[in-house]
Amino acid sequence: MLPNEDSVLGQSRAGRLLVVGGGLVGLATAHALLRDGLAVTLIDPGIANARCSFGNAGSISAGSVAPLGMPGVFQQVPGWLLDRQSPLHVTTRYWPRVMPWLLRFVLASRQERVERISRALKPLLEDSIPLYKRLLGDIGALDLITETGQLQLYPSEAYRNKDAGAWTLRRDCGVALDYVGRREIDDLEPAVGPRYTCGVFLPNEGLVVNPARLVDVLTTSFAAAGGTLIHARAKSFLLDAGVVRGVETDAGRVTGRAVVIAAGAWSRELSRQLGDDLPLQTQRGYHLTFPAPHVNIGRVVVAVDRKCFISPLETGLRIAGTVEFDSLAAAPNYDRTDALVRTIEDLLPGVNTSDATAWMGNRPCFPDSMPVIDRARRHYNVFYAFGNGHLGLTGAPKTGQLVADMIAGREPSIDIRPFSASRF
Repeated sequence: MLPNEDSVLGQSRAGRLLVVGGGLVGLATAHALLRDGLAVTLIDPGIANARCSFGNAGSISAGSVAPLGMPGVFQQVPGWLLDRQSPLHVTTRYWPRVMPWLLRFVLASRQERVERISRALKPLLEDSIPLYKRLLGDIGALDLITETGQLQLYPSEAYRNKDAGAWTLRRDCGVALDYVGRREIDDLEPAVGPRYTCGVFLPNEGLVVNPARLVDVLTTSFAAAGGTLIHARAKSFLLDAGVVRGVETDAGRVTGRAVVIAAGAWSRELSRQLGDDLPLQTQRGYHLTFPAPHVNIGRVVVAVDRKCFISPLETGLRIAGTVEFDSLAAAPNYDRTDALVRTIEDLLPGVNTSDATAWMGNRPCFPDSMPVIDRARRHYNVFYAFGNGHLGLTGAPKTGQLVADMIAGREPSIDIRPFSASRF
């Protein structure tokens, strides 16, 4: 039995807790620990636009309980991989590294596995809007959230019927949704062009109107509440008789009594150093933001056939999507944004696509679409909170709460066994 195995705090609340990663999951965890009255240091390089938290679509998608890999996905993947403009692309040099992950992805798409995944994701995601309201209400930033629902669009009923399994899965998990035709689309979003004839409306979804400002506000309020910020990159760990005593960074050593690894796609190398070689891959996503689009939408609109999200943000109209497998060190391939331009022009005829800004980010993804929320298997005082994939923004507040529960020795508010690191 390791010392203080149930709680790293034991009988004392003294000592500093270290959170590695300043994206939304790391920030939500840091705030949850501060609410417990603990001393917290957040370690992050401070390169804001390198984080997915900076450039995501802003969608709070509590209804996204269906994993990316659904039954039959193996039939679609080959066609996607042969089309350079498809939603999925693997660079030639990266094939050997991604093949084991893709095999796990296909295996996780079996019906019985998909049902277990959806049941696990539901409690992780379903309270995301109330939890954000609590977090942002405390710091006077509720203007960052809107609750106008989400509209997912299809070019035909036949295409929508291909996703019937995913919508049934959502309904079975209690997700509110309505099938809509062209008349309802015109009522909800009259700017949508004729390509899209039907869809599904999810009334309980939300939007963060400026993801970058959300990160800034949470970072500033963390420091104002007594948290310590260190702008540095975590490189390794300080070990003493098998216990992690701190983090070695490119700016020096930082000591603490417990460490949370919430570094997104960069978490794999850190957890590997601790003996947990987990199948985390980066799925590189791209966005374009149009500052003067000349068309308006009132909510997140999804072009399902192109796997793209279009969001009305403070900074303009943003289209985000695509999946590209390549290394963390590879330069962005902005040719991938050509497909985004075509998609938004098809979806919103007359949109002004000039003066767009482009971005690429590395989503941290496990093959079963679920994060790891767990202790390190060999180090009782190290905790993992990464791999939320496309749902990092949505899952962040609950993930942070669950990590705080583990550190305090409380019973987590939901069953976290499905998110164990040992499932791989």
